[in-house]
Amino acid sequence: MTQKDAIDGGTDPLYIDPDLFDGGGAREHSPSAMRKIAEELKTAIGALEGSGSAEGYTTGSVNAILDHCQLTEAQIGTWHDASAFASTVGKNSGAHKFAEVYKQYIQALKDVVAAIEANAANHGAADTATEGGA
Repeated sequence: MTQKDAIDGGTDPLYIDPDLFDGGGAREHSPSAMRKIAEELKTAIGALEGSGSAEGYTTGSVNAILDHCQLTEAQIGTWHDASAFASTVGKNSGAHKFAEVYKQYIQALKDVVAAIEANAANHGAADTATEGGA
């Protein structure tokens, strides 16, 4: 909803629930639920980092992108201009550029997992401390 919609009688898009932090169950944290989410993300990351299949199909991994998604000299041609072109498409190919972005995406997911795990650890320690534990 846009601000104009809110002016015309709709719900304010910047509305903040006044009971958000009332402690009455409106907001609750669960370190175990956070850890479960982190584990699910780790499983997804594992699939992203896997290798291509034996049949030559890509699996969505960085290795599969590099192994199966770029042209070789044999595919482009071996005459002089084609060979020169083939030697330049290696490092600057779309496959290499896409693989680099893919690696950055995987690293960002790993950073999110680390943040979720740290958050779960902090919540778990705070729960222990507030419940009278050590």
